[in-house]
Amino acid sequence: MAVRLIYNHIAHHARCSGYDQLAKYVNGEAYVQEGLPNKLAESISWKRIRNMPYYRSAWYGGPALRREIEICVRMLVPQRTIYHFLYAENDLRCTSLWRLRWNNKIVGSFHQPPEFLDAHVEDKRYIKGASAAVVMSQSQVSFLEQFLPAKRIYHVPHGVDTKYWCPDPAVPRWEHPTFLVVGQWLRDIEMIVATARAMETAEPSARFHVVTFKEHAAQFEGLSNTKVMSGIPDARLLEENRRCLALFLPLKLATSNNAVLEAMACGTTVVSTRSGGTPEYVDDTGILVEPGDVDGAIAALRSLIADRDLAERLGRKARERTQTHYSWEVVGEQMNVAYRDIL
Repeated sequence: MAVRLIYNHIAHHARCSGYDQLAKYVNGEAYVQEGLPNKLAESISWKRIRNMPYYRSAWYGGPALRREIEICVRMLVPQRTIYHFLYAENDLRCTSLWRLRWNNKIVGSFHQPPEFLDAHVEDKRYIKGASAAVVMSQSQVSFLEQFLPAKRIYHVPHGVDTKYWCPDPAVPRWEHPTFLVVGQWLRDIEMIVATARAMETAEPSARFHVVTFKEHAAQFEGLSNTKVMSGIPDARLLEENRRCLALFLPLKLATSNNAVLEAMACGTTVVSTRSGGTPEYVDDTGILVEPGDVDGAIAALRSLIADRDLAERLGRKARERTQTHYSWEVVGEQMNVAYRDIL
């Protein structure tokens, strides 16, 4: 059995972040574009590429399409290989429609919530044609069962680098109770802003540190208790995770979340919303409120300010949970079991 992993590291992820870290922990190798199949794919003109049905598909483009054409050529040989698209929403469209694949298998990992995935690409044949789908949370299963039988859907959770994202006893929490907010995608920004604004009077000592893209910084203007950071180095993000009282991350939709897992691995508790797969990951190591419940969020943050020992106890449980359930070593072995079953 051979496993080839198809992925690109997402630019805004930290060096030790992202699902592509899985490549270090499974019995597989990164797919390399080379040889005659690559030459054949490269010989196709851009004009012809642009006329292919999936070229203008969301989150997809010519380089990904060329790579898929190359893989289709390789599957003409019955070589018993799994081609695992680590970011199926980004990179998988036509390979799974290729019928001349012999005993080769096409596997896609799906990260986006059903509500988003349903609208992402209208033509769902790229899901139906997959040999297997890997999901990040149980919240995705019923949606994918519309396109694949249950036995071809594998629940293997997202992982986290627990060696890099880890507590440091020499790094204390901020003196002021500080709540870290990270990212933009599927975050409930309105809820975050409303909570921060209410906390200006409810808990004047509280601070919010927001790590997001520059173009989104304006959403937090006018908040006296909020500091916005963009483009910070990985070491600073690690420090913020270690020093904040909690990660505050209300989500509109969710399956897994890098920021949640990284905070948990750093021994920091999470205050989030009961959305999608978030309860599966956080479980009893954090505080979850209903989506849009600003009053509930305020109460959760104030409870941690009033009882820092509670925050530390939850943080220790969060760290233990990532080590036993979500370290890449654990997740990688689960994926290896899935590979053997798929073949």
